[in-house]
Amino acid sequence: MLGVAVASGLVLIFGGIALKNQRKELELEQEIAVLAAQGERDDRLSRATRAAVMGTFAMGVAHEVSTPLGIIVGRAEQLAGRVAGDERAAHAARVILEQAERIKLLVRRFLDLARGGPPAFARVDSASVARGAVSLVDHRFGKAGVQLTTEIAEDLPMIQCDPALLEQALVNLLLNACDACTSGGTVNVTVRDSAQTIAFVVTDDGAGITPEDATRATEPFFTTKPDGAGTGLGLAIASEIVKSHRGILTIEPRSPRGTRARVEIPVPSDEVHHAG
Repeated sequence: MLGVAVASGLVLIFGGIALKNQRKELELEQEIAVLAAQGERDDRLSRATRAAVMGTFAMGVAHEVSTPLGIIVGRAEQLAGRVAGDERAAHAARVILEQAERIKLLVRRFLDLARGGPPAFARVDSASVARGAVSLVDHRFGKAGVQLTTEIAEDLPMIQCDPALLEQALVNLLLNACDACTSGGTVNVTVRDSAQTIAFVVTDDGAGITPEDATRATEPFFTTKPDGAGTGLGLAIASEIVKSHRGILTIEPRSPRGTRARVEIPVPSDEVHHAG
């Protein structure tokens, strides 16, 4: 009986010590979890504050851009009138005017989004959006020595979108893919439908992205490019544009190398049956 009593006492003593240590460990874990949560909230607040400040700054820049842009348009119009007999120069003047108008349109669209307004939706051929984006970046690919290929399915359904904004989102993805490649690399654009969505997929065979960086790729100001080579805003802007279209943007690494960016835009209900 004495032995049983001693053994029981030892069990109680050591059990109490173990329980006390376990309680301390749980309290420590709780403190660590609280500190981690506070740190995460502070980090989110810091990023949100920075994004808000930069958003306000960007709106100011957009406002100030209107003056020099107006001067560019005026000079291009003068140039167009003086080179009417020179087709090459006349074409260059037209391109300047077209791109200046595009900048003005995008500035207005971005300001509308920044103020919480909805995109200017229109019923658009999804293939034309992809082709428009490709035509805007084709010269950059040629200069970089990167091949740009397209695979656009036939008879794609129409989508509801703001053509200028969605086109710009694809432009940002294409330029990002181009920058990831070295001379001789390849970027491919695929457009296809799955009855309920249209998928715009941009793939490259560049250096690739890590799974960890892929989860942060659309954060404002996050970039893996060298200093001075990127602002960290291209993918963030593309992500916001896609969200405003009720779509999804995913960035993921490819095997064995490269990156895949996929934009999925919902197809209007009256087009779903047609697509099927």
